Amino acid sequence: MTLQEQTSRYSEVEKSKWIARVLMVMAVGCVLAAKVYFTISLVDPFVGIYSFLTSFVLLCILLLSYFKYKDPYLSAKNVDVSNGPLISIVVPAKNEEKNIRNCVQSCLNQTYMNKEIIVVNDGSTDKTGEVLDEMRKENRTSNFRILHLSKSVGKKRAVEAASEIARGEIYAFMDSDCDMAFDAVEKAAKIFHRDRKLGALTCHGRVRDAQRGNTIEKFQQVYIDISCRSIKAAESSFKSVTCCSGSLSFYRRVAIQDFIHEWANDRFLGIDFKFCTDRRMTAHILGTRRTIDSSSDKTQLEHLPILQTGDDDIETMKKSLDPDVEFSDRPIKWNVEYSNSIKVNVGVPKTFESLAKQQIRWKKSFIRSLFATGGIYWKRPSFIALLYYIQTAMKLIRPYILFYTVAILPIKGDFTSVLFWIAGVMFTGMIYAAEYRLRNPDDGLWLYRPPFTFITTFVYTWFLIYSAITIRNRTWR
Repeated sequence: MTLQEQTSRYSEVEKSKWIARVLMVMAVGCVLAAKVYFTISLVDPFVGIYSFLTSFVLLCILLLSYFKYKDPYLSAKNVDVSNGPLISIVVPAKNEEKNIRNCVQSCLNQTYMNKEIIVVNDGSTDKTGEVLDEMRKENRTSNFRILHLSKSVGKKRAVEAASEIARGEIYAFMDSDCDMAFDAVEKAAKIFHRDRKLGALTCHGRVRDAQRGNTIEKFQQVYIDISCRSIKAAESSFKSVTCCSGSLSFYRRVAIQDFIHEWANDRFLGIDFKFCTDRRMTAHILGTRRTIDSSSDKTQLEHLPILQTGDDDIETMKKSLDPDVEFSDRPIKWNVEYSNSIKVNVGVPKTFESLAKQQIRWKKSFIRSLFATGGIYWKRPSFIALLYYIQTAMKLIRPYILFYTVAILPIKGDFTSVLFWIAGVMFTGMIYAAEYRLRNPDDGLWLYRPPFTFITTFVYTWFLIYSAITIRNRTWR
């Protein structure tokens, strides 16, 4: 097949995908109109209104992610970063002996040269520290440093420790059970170099070896994919992503440096709050609008508190504190975006028990973020703010709606409303399955999306109540 024939065939495939997407949007619009009719004339008004809002949010997400979102890398791919900013890759790790080599190697293999890698061994009790020391011997470079903390202080404080010795203008925070594509840092550098108002950038996650994984892993693949490419893309179209994922996200140093200590020592309801790492940090950037004053900020950076947990090499940490920061006298309202071009492989729970624990942690983070993101998001563009508050309200009342639908209405004999509700859940699952299929034509995992939508509706919903009841429980895992 000639290049011209390949290009023609590719164009035809892309055209057919866009036709399918337009049809999907039209289908959601028709269902939305039908729900208005059924709510007025046939089904229970509480169920009808909630179901209408579900389809309204779905329609908005599709429209924004299809027609308004633009991957920031597309505008930055030709930017020259041969003399680009120093990027500090920070990896906090605890008891990750099976994953840490793969994770760190992906950092070392990056095509972007002006980088430093700081791995914080957060008091691991397995062989994580030994693996890291082996890798240090194999890669003797001044830009690869390992900080062994003598006791565990938690993920956020481990990141704080790394920030105290990092020198980069850009931070890249990555979880230790993840590994990034070889060009991830270079692409991020180009995007940050092009947009000086970019405060944070999150990436597209995918479950590592999902095709060969078990059912739990396949469920999470379709969930993470849609969460990134649809939901985060919709928020990114207004440069207002609400949560930069912990798997891999990039932050401009001046946007977060003065907040890291507060973030690492966050307190909620009178106790240290170990959850809510990503949403809380993102909320700070979304709500920050300030003037960077060179004298005050340089003084602040020179007197950062150094986190000591025991026999750590504090003097070495202090001597290496030489931040490369750009200062400005203009007020900055930071952009927070998502790039579909920057990929990261994510390690996920492999059993339902571990998945449930993860979801409970995330629900606790959501509850905490109500007071962080919820308190400032009204400052963002009005339409995406409205959409955020609608979705937040729906999550809060979902347990009541679900109980009302599956328990109260059948007692009343209103099975029509129950079937209406279930049909709506099925429709949402099928739309997201079709969207996944269009972007991953050779991937049969789209079949997992409809049943997973039922799981998120009928199982995950109750995790919110449990999380609220046990929110003072500080156990991380």
